[in-house]
Amino acid sequence: MKSTDLSILGASKVAESLVATTDIARTTIYFTHYLFEAFAKTGRGGALFKRLDLWYDLESNGLRTTIEEPEPSRSDCHGWGAHPLYHFYTTILGIRPASMGFGSVEIRPQLGELGKASGSMTHPAGKIGVAFEILGGRLHGEITLPVGLSGKFVYGGIETALHEGSQTVWAVI
Repeated sequence: MKSTDLSILGASKVAESLVATTDIARTTIYFTHYLFEAFAKTGRGGALFKRLDLWYDLESNGLRTTIEEPEPSRSDCHGWGAHPLYHFYTTILGIRPASMGFGSVEIRPQLGELGKASGSMTHPAGKIGVAFEILGGRLHGEITLPVGLSGKFVYGGIETALHEGSQTVWAVI
């Protein structure tokens, strides 16, 4: 077994425990990025929705930007706190580079409790567009890759090759 396999197994155990436990110390807003990455690595990306309460409470606390950590905070404007936007594209929609320089793409959506989600990500060759919806116990996806870009769609342990242009994918949930 490679060391990366061991680290993923360890991250999986930690992620499972963090999803199931409600009385543990909370991560700060900016450090939650690493928690969300652990959720994504272990296939538990949907769990991030259970950790967004800090962001939902910002406006009711009179804030218009993300703070560094829960009150009392030393910073009322901290750019790292915007990482849920990053995770919408990379975890929920599952769009991530699969090779050096984003020469290929891996799309591994984790919708969690969402019935559908869509978006597009800018790539050096153009836009990568995805739209996913749960239909009759299956995941239906429309994926568009720019000219010259290929990759793979991964869901439920099954990989499907992707090519430039538009394509439809189906996967059992």
